[in-house]
Amino acid sequence: MTVEAQNPAAELRRLIAEGRLSEDALQAITGIQPDALLRSLAETQTGMMRVTTEPPSPSTEETSRLALLAAQLTAGLQIGDDDRLKAIFESLTVECRLTVQNIARLVGLDVEDVEKALHDPRSVAIERKYELATRGSFLINAVNQARGR
Repeated sequence: MTVEAQNPAAELRRLIAEGRLSEDALQAITGIQPDALLRSLAETQTGMMRVTTEPPSPSTEETSRLALLAAQLTAGLQIGDDDRLKAIFESLTVECRLTVQNIARLVGLDVEDVEKALHDPRSVAIERKYELATRGSFLINAVNQARGR
């Protein structure tokens, strides 16, 4: 995914205004304290420092996570489902070094279906895509929790 120049705070404010996200959900997703999160959403230029008695702004790490989330919730959702399915299995094989056989055995699916999802998701029967997507997503979530993300 390529990310064009954007204002993450403006993108997140837009998502909230459109009812796609709430401030409460954003706080729960990011774990950023409500005061710092509201301050971040109010700022128009990310990274500007100023002296104030207001609550502190999010840390650099929190600001980076907000920017990544804004990109994923805007540009990232434009990625097609087949490409997203393929990316799930690419992540599991490349980043996690699981083999197709490992994945198939872990989630109880046919090796052939996992291979198709990895190399040509358009060739996977629609009824199998649901199983592949949900079980692959479960593995991604398990990996992220093990990594402390």
